[in-house]
Amino acid sequence: MECFQESFAFLKEAYPAIKFMLCNSIVGAMDILLLFFLQAKLPEKGLGEWWLGVALLLMEVGGIVGARLILKVPNMRYKWIFMISTMLVLIGLLAEHASLCQIMILGGFLAAMGDDALQVRTNAILQNMFPSKQRATLTSIESFSFSVVMIVLSPLAGFFFTYW
Repeated sequence: MECFQESFAFLKEAYPAIKFMLCNSIVGAMDILLLFFLQAKLPEKGLGEWWLGVALLLMEVGGIVGARLILKVPNMRYKWIFMISTMLVLIGLLAEHASLCQIMILGGFLAAMGDDALQVRTNAILQNMFPSKQRATLTSIESFSFSVVMIVLSPLAGFFFTYW
């Protein structure tokens, strides 16, 4: 219980940590929701069942590429990484409305790439910010923040994508 209280006391004082958690959670939630919608929409566009598995694999490879690419720019400011990652996810959201499955898959790839690049950089920053004694608890709080964002965005995205 003491560790829990210390963690929340730390978060009260650590506004930047909360900001990083929320930025990462919002971009991550948009990417995950996009991939969920693509999984449903690609078959509607005529992509066969076997090819859907290949398409989902290719989109997830985008995450691997993003996680590797971010290691190549260790000195890039977080603000730029956040903006580039957000733009990649937004491009993915726009590509979801393309008439060609290949463009939709490319959009999913780019969104996963941006999301995972941001995730890797955010986690590295947060791990350096968190006191070692509280790291596990605060990492759980980070995961919880993603869940809260997903709870809010999921029904909104469902409503939005139904009419857009």
